[in-house]
Order: sequence, then C-alpha cells, then structure tokens
Amino acid sequence: MEVNRLEKLKNRQLARFLNHLKKTGQLTPGLESDVKRAYSFAFEDVEALILGLDKEKEDDNFKKA
Repeated sequence: MEVNRLEKLKNRQLARFLNHLKKTGQLTPGLESDVKRAYSFAFEDVEALILGLDKEKEDDNFKKA
C-alpha cells in the first residue's frame, strides 16, 4: 500500500469520526486534539508495519531513555 493512500485513509476515517462527535454534541477542542493525536500514533505504527520498520523497538528504546 502506498503511503499517500494510507494518509488519505487516515484523514477520511478521522474526519468521519470527528464529524460524528460533532453531530452528537460530544466534540470539544481537547477531545478533538486527543483523537487527532491517537489517530496519528496508530497510523504511524500501521505505516511502519507496511514499510517493514520495527516501531516497537523504537518505542522500547524511548522508554529506556
């Protein structure tokens, strides 16, 4: 899967979820920021998996610092 396609998928799913939260009156600026951050973290891991990178090793090194 091309990285650009993955970015489009992330943005589409993020927009759908944020739109749902907005329509139901649940969206706050803080929640929006947290959701965007969580989607970014999750899709970074997906991208790394697709590209064959070992994100878990990077995360383990970060935790040790």
